[in-house]
Amino acid sequence: MPSIRHILVSAIGVALFLAQGSFLNPVQAVPTLMNDATVQDGAEVTVRFQIAPWDNPTLTYSDTEKFVQGEHLIPPGIEQRVAGMHPGESITFPLSAEEAFGSYDETKIQTFPPDDLPLDAREGDTVEDSAGRLARIVRILPEKALLDLNHPLAGKPLIVTLQIMTIENPG
Repeated sequence: MPSIRHILVSAIGVALFLAQGSFLNPVQAVPTLMNDATVQDGAEVTVRFQIAPWDNPTLTYSDTEKFVQGEHLIPPGIEQRVAGMHPGESITFPLSAEEAFGSYDETKIQTFPPDDLPLDAREGDTVEDSAGRLARIVRILPEKALLDLNHPLAGKPLIVTLQIMTIENPG
């Protein structure tokens, strides 16, 4: 069984590995003294992020997103860690599955009529229902289609690197 030290050393190693080819510019990682904006509830925050499953750090998801702090539309572990950050700051941290996209929920595998799928749909495709929920097609049978409504990263611990790009506090 790995010791706490082994786990911490592994976590640091993964974080450094992810940052090695990172999109973050070390010069930008230092917050500017002239901008005293901080991430606080109600602020509109733009972040550049990179997320990787703990067990497969080469499989990364990167994007730039905008959210309002405190509206709880992003994973709670991320929202907690960005509170108080400044534009230009970056951070790399691990997230448990519960802090990220939650545990994998077997009840979110549901059946739908195959006629509800796009004509060119295949197993493994991601589709969107009328409510805007994304689902992965698990299996298509003549009488039913099995769709997984879990987030693709549900149940997976993650390594997250993010950089605060802009903060617009309510005026």
